[in-house]
Amino acid sequence: MRRWTIPRGARAASGQERPSFGLWIGAICGLGVLLATSSCSTGEGAPPTPPSPRVLRLTTGSPGAGFHPLGEALARTYRNAFPQLTLQVIESPGSVRNVEAIQNGEADLGFAFADVAYVAFVGRLNDQPFARLRGIAVLQLNPLHVVVRVQSPIRDVSGLRGKRVGVGPPGSGTALTAELMLHAFGIDPESVHAEYLQFNQASTQLIDGRLDAIFVNASYPSESVTMATRKGARLLAIEGAAVDRLRHDYPFLRLTAIPAGTYPGHPQPVHTIGVDNLLVCRSDLDEDLVYELTKSFFGGLPALASEQTSLRLMDFSQGPATPIPLHDGAARYYRERELFR
Repeated sequence: MRRWTIPRGARAASGQERPSFGLWIGAICGLGVLLATSSCSTGEGAPPTPPSPRVLRLTTGSPGAGFHPLGEALARTYRNAFPQLTLQVIESPGSVRNVEAIQNGEADLGFAFADVAYVAFVGRLNDQPFARLRGIAVLQLNPLHVVVRVQSPIRDVSGLRGKRVGVGPPGSGTALTAELMLHAFGIDPESVHAEYLQFNQASTQLIDGRLDAIFVNASYPSESVTMATRKGARLLAIEGAAVDRLRHDYPFLRLTAIPAGTYPGHPQPVHTIGVDNLLVCRSDLDEDLVYELTKSFFGGLPALASEQTSLRLMDFSQGPATPIPLHDGAARYYRERELFR
């Protein structure tokens, strides 16, 4: 399995040892072209009108995991609020590829797990700091699902040694988390027959018996996990001393539970760990643009959350607590929100 190194002892979002704080959420007025101040100061609540059609590239995820439907819903919100904006949704394997695309100028904003964003920013992902990466907001916590095939004798993660396991597509945050989890349970990742598959493809192979287990790091209910559990697959609980040790070294990982009844055949809560989802962007996006994105997102959040139920799990008090620096436009919005609260 490809390896990334997360610095041990890195502090979680609200700690003082983090490099910065930040938060996301938004809607749009234009794209990486400098907007005149007057264009963003039309009437109260009225979104600014870009002088001509602009293109904003939003990198999301692959079908079967949480980033994909969230990105589609966010894109619809932006298009409705700013009809002169051309918003392109880019499907990707997930977090790692998203931060790479933003750093390389191939995307303007996107989703990333908190651990991946921090590792990239401090230079522990590809051996160089991702200096163009900025935060807009902390979203919801994404729980890790570990799913085993129907009638599997596997009872915990330690039983995955020597098994055929779907660990997410290359470039996904799930692949990184899966490697950490295997190490925590004393399993050399090289001893697992890892398959780097799209989540729905992995779910199909689990149902067909070609895989023994799959990892899916996604908000619930996850499409790929629902597919598998409808056919009798079972979620493993992730808990115990191994998890406690892992969280001590990597405090981005937090204890959580998937509620009872979320998936077929699971009438009880399933204990697991999770990692925060972030909205991130390029540092050179215009400050007024990112300010309007943030302001517009919060204005439309009730409607957006009614469509994407995972957004109901957002903790607004932690919104600005991204583990990477906030974009100046997002920071301005939060300062104003505090001023008028």
